[in-house]
Amino acid sequence: MNYVALSLLLGSWGLAYLYFPDHRLWLAAAMGLSYFAWGVWVHILDKTLHWSIVLEYFSLALLGVSLLIFMGLRA
Repeated sequence: MNYVALSLLLGSWGLAYLYFPDHRLWLAAAMGLSYFAWGVWVHILDKTLHWSIVLEYFSLALLGVSLLIFMGLRA
């Protein structure tokens, strides 16, 4: 169920990213922040949160945001 919520959340941010090109910088940051917060929240609920997991979600979110920003600058 957690992955369905993540898919819906990131899917709605993704549609907004495609339809509002003037706000792509902020929407990319919102997508990364949402992914990071979702990952930390899920691990808090499962009581399996460690610093390595936080760092992993942070680095993947940062990678995704930078890719979206650089692709948005190219378009």
